[in-house]
Amino acid sequence: MDTLDELIARLKADTLLRALAPDQLQTLLRAASRRELKSGEKVITQGDEDGDFAVVVLSGGLKITMVSASGREIILNYCGPGELVGEIAMLDSGPRTATVTAAVASSVLLLPAHTFLAAATANFDSAAGVMRELARRVRQLNLVIESDRTFSMAPRLARALVRLIDIESGDGRLRYDPSQSDLGAFAGLARENVSRLISDWEAKGIVARQGRALQVRDQAYLQALAEFGDDA
Repeated sequence: MDTLDELIARLKADTLLRALAPDQLQTLLRAASRRELKSGEKVITQGDEDGDFAVVVLSGGLKITMVSASGREIILNYCGPGELVGEIAMLDSGPRTATVTAAVASSVLLLPAHTFLAAATANFDSAAGVMRELARRVRQLNLVIESDRTFSMAPRLARALVRLIDIESGDGRLRYDPSQSDLGAFAGLARENVSRLISDWEAKGIVARQGRALQVRDQAYLQALAEFGDDA
C-alpha cells in the first residue's frame, strides 16, 4: 500500500487537492478508499444524485463523457495518474454532470465529500487555495470555448490529438488508443470528418496508423495548428 508521501507525490501540480494545506491534504487522503477498475467500468454516472465523492487516478486513465440534450455523446476530457475528477458534484451536492469510465484498467482513490469540504474550509490558506484553483479553471474553460467558436475542423482535431499524446512514450503515440468516433466526440467533429483529416495527414506523414493505434510523427506541426489555427 502506498504511503501518504507517495500518494501526495503522484498528484498533479494543478489538481484541486494541491490547493489544500499539507496537513488537511494528509487528513483527506487518510479517509480515502482504493478501488480497482476494469477497462470500460464506470465509477461515476451522469445524472446520479449521489455526488458524495471525488476520484483521484493512481494508475491507468479515465474518460469523462456527457450526453447532450440531443442524445449526442461528448468526450469532455481524459484524466491520467495524479488527476482529480468528480469534484463539481462533491462541492455543490448537485447531480453528476458527466459519466466517468475507465479508458483502460485503472486504480483510483475515492475521496469522501464531507472530509474534503472540512479540509477546504479548515483554514484560510486551504479555502483561498481552492478558490484560486477554481478561478483558474474558469479562465481555462473560457479559452477553450472561445477557440471552439473560432477554429475550423483541422485545428480542433489537432488540439485533441496534442492533448492525447503520451509524453512518456516519446514516440508520439496517443494515450488510451481512442477510436475515430472517440476522437470526434473529443474534438466536437463527426467521425467522417475525423477520418478524412487523418487520412490527409497520414498521406503527408504528419500521423501514422498502426491498426487502431495512432502515432503523431510531426508534433510541431500539430501543436502550431492547435495553438494558432488556420493561420499556423
